[in-house]
Amino acid sequence: MNNKGFTLIELLVTLAVLAVLLSLAAPSFRALVTSTSLTSQANEFLAALNFTRSEAVKRNVRVTMCKSSSGTGCVTTGGWQQGWIIFKDGTDGVAGVVDASDAILRVRGPLNGGNTLVGQAAVADLISYLPNGMAAQSGRWDLCGSDQTMTGRDITLSSGSGYPTVTKDESPVVCDGS
Repeated sequence: MNNKGFTLIELLVTLAVLAVLLSLAAPSFRALVTSTSLTSQANEFLAALNFTRSEAVKRNVRVTMCKSSSGTGCVTTGGWQQGWIIFKDGTDGVAGVVDASDAILRVRGPLNGGNTLVGQAAVADLISYLPNGMAAQSGRWDLCGSDQTMTGRDITLSSGSGYPTVTKDESPVVCDGS
């Protein structure tokens, strides 16, 4: 008689080997997902900075991007991970304050995944672009994963040209605003 199929022993050995392989692959897969998330969020922030700059040139006015938890005004507490708004910074002479003469151009809600985005010193709360495309300030943002053991991303805004770039940190960073 010619039987086809697996024995119980063969099935259990196969399942054991599969369990070992999955336990080895799971941490690498999590690191890949976290790294992809950080790259995606850094690129989205970079796109928002480029949009802010292009709108300043196109509209020939100051355009500001600030952190915002409500989507209607700027805040000075917390990090950029709570979201941001981009607005035409009107002619009232008060830069970075949303008022009746301003038009909100774009709103971004909070980052997902528990990641943090902290602006250093001059860009801790906002960044403004002038009508000539130059940044009113320069600085760096640190984008960190929720566990802060992964390498993060640095978004750097050059002085003068206001051109933003993204680089991957070579070692784990702490998003503490320093």
